[in-house]
Amino acid sequence: MILESVKIKNIRSIKNIEIDFTPSTLLFLGDIGSGKTSVLKAIEFALFGILNAADLNGPSLLRRGENNGSIELTFSIDGKKYTLKRGLRRGKDGSVYQRKETSLIEDNIEITYSPTELRKKILGLLNYSITRYEKAKKIPLFRYTVYTPQEQVKEILQAKSEDRFEILKDIFGIEKYEFALKNIDIIKQLLYKKITEIDTQLSQIGTPEVDIPKKEEEINQQKIKINELKKKIIKKEKIISQENEKLEEIQSRYNEFTFKITEIENKEQNIIDNTKTKQENQKKIEKLNKEILRLNQDKKILPKVKLGTDLTEKQLKKKIRELRNSISKKERKNTLEQDKIKKINDLLTHEICPLCGQKLHDTERFIREKEESNVKLKKIIEDIENLESKIRKFENNLENLNDYKKIGKEKESIERLISEKHKRQNDLNIFIDDMERKIHNNKQDINLILEKYKFKNLTQLTQFKKELRNEFEHQKKILDNYNSHKLEFEKDLSTKEENSKHLKDQLETLKKFFKLKKELKENLEYVRNLREWVSDKFPILLRDIETEILFSSAQHFNEYFKEWFKILVEDENIEVEIRPDDFEPIINVNGYESPFSDLSGGEKSALSLSYRLALNKIINDKYQDIKTKDLLILDEPTDGFSQEQVNRMQEIFLKLNTAQIIIISHERTLESFVTDIYNFSKENYETIVRKKIIKN
Repeated sequence: MILESVKIKNIRSIKNIEIDFTPSTLLFLGDIGSGKTSVLKAIEFALFGILNAADLNGPSLLRRGENNGSIELTFSIDGKKYTLKRGLRRGKDGSVYQRKETSLIEDNIEITYSPTELRKKILGLLNYSITRYEKAKKIPLFRYTVYTPQEQVKEILQAKSEDRFEILKDIFGIEKYEFALKNIDIIKQLLYKKITEIDTQLSQIGTPEVDIPKKEEEINQQKIKINELKKKIIKKEKIISQENEKLEEIQSRYNEFTFKITEIENKEQNIIDNTKTKQENQKKIEKLNKEILRLNQDKKILPKVKLGTDLTEKQLKKKIRELRNSISKKERKNTLEQDKIKKINDLLTHEICPLCGQKLHDTERFIREKEESNVKLKKIIEDIENLESKIRKFENNLENLNDYKKIGKEKESIERLISEKHKRQNDLNIFIDDMERKIHNNKQDINLILEKYKFKNLTQLTQFKKELRNEFEHQKKILDNYNSHKLEFEKDLSTKEENSKHLKDQLETLKKFFKLKKELKENLEYVRNLREWVSDKFPILLRDIETEILFSSAQHFNEYFKEWFKILVEDENIEVEIRPDDFEPIINVNGYESPFSDLSGGEKSALSLSYRLALNKIINDKYQDIKTKDLLILDEPTDGFSQEQVNRMQEIFLKLNTAQIIIISHERTLESFVTDIYNFSKENYETIVRKKIIKN
């Protein structure tokens, strides 16, 4: 991880600052209390949120008098850039809380998280243990590899052996062995409980090894009884089959005679029906004979009509029509003549011309004309009478013709009825012949059936059928009796088979119990051995593992510790090393062990820095995959150093080979070893940061 920038608002003494970082060695320079540590705490809070055990709580972080504070930290991991945002707020009761909404910008996409979710995300990015640190109140891995406050290093150095061990075992990841040791009694109790449970199960199972042979013998006895029953059933089935064949034979004969009786009864009924039909048809023939006789009589009494002309009805009607037309013409002429006579009478009476009004002179002429008109009128009347006489003659002929036709139709109708009745008589005679034939055939069929079975009549045949029925019922009772016995055997067999199945199930259960008992005994022995091992050997093993881890870590730690100290203190009279069992630094001055308090200020700082850097190195070597190896923050590393010791820091930085180092110091002697300098000062209780430009 490489820090790129941080924006801080209202955190401790900081009101509003923004710092850009470069992947190099940087110096935070300023007097004590100028706000350098505030930046580091803000960075740690931005990464992990509230850490009460690491002095990262809300009240200590939020600037006094402010209600809101925020940090925006930008960093990169393996070349990929991330920006995370966290904030603080002061509640109405004065308490300080972490804001519920935090966010992370990744691939230019900002995603909102809860504070807990964001910590899990950052732990994952840094390859820190999520399960170990997601709810932790401090992150020792970060504190002892990246940023360890100076007072925390001195706390480790001056702590009692047992206290130092408690601090370091958490760093080296061996606290889990201590936790395991504390839980041995719990494990022993659980194992004892398991032993008790197995003993209870064994007592509940009983003695299946004794019960299994008994159950097998019981199954064999049951099997013998089942086989005996099966033989009885087979024997009964054979008898039933024979008796059933007898019953089927009787049934077949009974059905045959039933069919023949039904056939005879049907034929007798047919004879009755056909005889009745024949008699009815004979009566119909007699009735038809009477009707034919009556029709012949009706035909004889029809009147005879003579025709007075050979003309047809159409011709007669035409003649009458022509005569009527002639009468109409004559009548018009008659009217004209009558009008002429009337006019002449009027002239002769008045003797004045109606046209000119003059007196009539030639009366004789008009008299002659009148006489001529009377002659014509008489002739016209005679002609009309002659025409009317002809019409009456033609009309009489037409009436005679119609009567002739009517009588002819009546005669034809009677003759047609007579013909139909003759035909009906013939049909009935044919039908009667057919009925007689059917009656004869039915009687013949009945006689053949009776002769075949050697019976004289239907009564004897019916009586034989009753005897067959009685025989059938008797045979059926015999068969039912055998079936009843067979059913009893089958029920008994079913009961015994079910009982056998139940016995086999019981046997299988006993075998399972036997197998389970064997497994439980093996498991009991295993659990007892395990409890013995947990009680006697496991604690020793854990201590051996713990010792081995500490000893191995102490060896490497001691090498780095001595190397760093030799660089910083070139005094052959002073030698340092680490006690492997508790990591306490041992100081030998002129061959004699000397306490830490007897060292000079520069020597104390050199020892503290060597211890700090060795701790950083050993932890980074142990956790190869963590992503904070490229970042190191040193808090007042040169406090009390001589100028010569300060000059040796450059060699330390080169050996560290860390991409980004941030040094917190109030001494300007380190300016020549760094690439960027940030001057911290406090003005009006507010931290001010100014970046110093270094000229090459």
